[in-house]
Amino acid sequence: MIRLITILAGLFIASSVHAYDGNPNEQVASFFNDYIAGKQSVAIDSLYSSNPLSAQKVQQLTLLKQQVGSVQLLYGSTLGTENIHSEIISPSIVRIVELAKHEHHPILWEFYFYKPKDKWFISQVMFVDQFQLVGAKK
Repeated sequence: MIRLITILAGLFIASSVHAYDGNPNEQVASFFNDYIAGKQSVAIDSLYSSNPLSAQKVQQLTLLKQQVGSVQLLYGSTLGTENIHSEIISPSIVRIVELAKHEHHPILWEFYFYKPKDKWFISQVMFVDQFQLVGAKK
């Protein structure tokens, strides 16, 4: 029964949200357009909706949305973003680090995109209020 609910929830997420299209930079820009507009849950759902494993990650995505929702409560509204670093790790993996400028403290976002064939999709997203993600990891 739990598995059925998880599958149905995944299908609901995939069908009720418009996936971000384009290259990783375009998807990150679309994500932050929704994020800054106060639509954090929509931003997470739209970012992950093209990931084929999103239906299996319903709990993780719900937790991510809860954590993202608390960011503005702690640090104030989002004033804008700045690209810190973009890195082509391989022809199939791209890492993008963005700074979300909030009224009281910045948040660093790290996005990993994967392109197995001909389309990029998000593979992993992390955000922190510390600065260990800044710059290259090589």
